[in-house]
Amino acid sequence: MKSFRSLFAIVAMLAAPFVAHAQSTTACGPSVKADVAKQVDAALQMPEAEQAKALASIYEKYKSCGTIDGAQVPASDPIYTAARQCGAKVAYVGSLYYEEMSCCGYDPQRRTFACPVKIKQPFGFGGSPLPGSREYTLHCVADAAGVFQPVGIDSVHLSDSNFAPTWQFATVTNANQNLGLVQPMSGQPRRARSILSWNLPPTGCNFAPIWGDVLDYTIRLDQ
Repeated sequence: MKSFRSLFAIVAMLAAPFVAHAQSTTACGPSVKADVAKQVDAALQMPEAEQAKALASIYEKYKSCGTIDGAQVPASDPIYTAARQCGAKVAYVGSLYYEEMSCCGYDPQRRTFACPVKIKQPFGFGGSPLPGSREYTLHCVADAAGVFQPVGIDSVHLSDSNFAPTWQFATVTNANQNLGLVQPMSGQPRRARSILSWNLPPTGCNFAPIWGDVLDYTIRLDQ
């Protein structure tokens, strides 16, 4: 019994850092996200010419939610280990309290990106089943000068739930912009970037999400 207790203590000690380093609090609770969701829904009802300005205003109003939470994510957080195991680098973190993305891949035959999204809370995503909210991913590929250019964006719908997380959603995105960056099917590698952003569509390849993160990795234009 003594040896079993000793073994249990060792396992608990080794596991403790991973638990302690995961983000367990947030500067902006579900009521804040509910306000954001309502404002985004209202912005999307505006004429197209006014949408971008309205969404940019919402981003500026709430961006501190991401910078405060992101600054408290240590280098030992599990997301960094998961990303490395996927062959990716975490280039930026906002708030990881509600969701995170640690891996993405590319299907060159279908010109399709796929990214699992880990949902970490049962709340903060809007009423279920509707209106809910969306997890966006923007995908970029580096051009000949090494500058990331957008090649596709898409999203997955989700909402609050009575079931305990975590859950795995996924975004599946077809490349439909700057197609010269993902052609020809020459087997050459390309630098890629994927940006996860809750409910605010990323506006460019340097977008810093409030809720979400950014991954850099390598794809191949396989034959």
